[in-house]
Amino acid sequence: MQTRLSTSQGFALAFALFGLAGVATAQQDKTEGNAGASFESLDTNQDGRLTRSEIPSDMSLLRTRLATYDTNHDGTLDSREYAAAQASLHGSDRTGGDDEDS
Repeated sequence: MQTRLSTSQGFALAFALFGLAGVATAQQDKTEGNAGASFESLDTNQDGRLTRSEIPSDMSLLRTRLATYDTNHDGTLDSREYAAAQASLHGSDRTGGDDEDS
C-alpha cells in the first residue's frame, strides 16, 4: 500500500527534518567544546606556549596527549605543535604533511 503525502504534509516533514539537523549540529558543536579555539585565545599568559593548565578541560584529549604533540619535549605546545595536534585530532591535515591518525 502506497501513501502519498500532500504538499502541506511534505513541507511539514521537510521542516521537521531540517529542525532535527539543526539540533544535531548544535549537539555536535557542544561536544566539541573549544576544539576550534585559536592558539592565541588559549595562551592566557601570552608567552607563545600552551601549558596543560591553559588547555580547557573540555579539550581533554589534547590535554591527555600533550606529550605526544610536544615534539621539542619542552612540556608545552607552541603554535606549530598546537596546529599539528588540532589537525591530527580532527582528522584533517592543516600542516601540509601526512595524517597518520586516519
